[in-house]
Amino acid sequence: MKFEKKYSHIGNAWVSVPKGWVSIVEGALIEVEKLMWPQRWMPMCIKRIITKLATGGSVVRIKFWWAYHLRERLTKGCIVQDIKEKYASLRIYGSFTKEMRQIIERAEKECHETCQDCGSKKNVKCIEDHGWYTMLCEDCRDHPRFTPTREVLIEKY
Repeated sequence: MKFEKKYSHIGNAWVSVPKGWVSIVEGALIEVEKLMWPQRWMPMCIKRIITKLATGGSVVRIKFWWAYHLRERLTKGCIVQDIKEKYASLRIYGSFTKEMRQIIERAEKECHETCQDCGSKKNVKCIEDHGWYTMLCEDCRDHPRFTPTREVLIEKY
């Protein structure tokens, strides 16, 4: 199951995370989810329905106010608004408690030490290529599978 569906009950805007970081981000989301939704008795499908009714899948609008207030009360006002890679670092935006922020900072630090392409933690460096920043290990730098400038040109034309 993709991030967008599996974790739709903790936020709305999703995910452009490099494949080497997916396991780190998913681990952090599981920890954040446990703090955000402490109601262990509530089935996951109910949590997703409440969030969908509250937000309509949008970060900026409220669909039904009663569902929004219910979600606010159940999650203590916490929500994940966006998860992405920017300038070779993980960014997770939203409204969080102090404990959740610590989990997110730990994941951001771990991603900074992990190759975006393969997930290796061996000799990782930040590489700049025409304004595109990536965290790559030695193997991925020597044998690039992805060149951002090439990918952009292919999509553009």
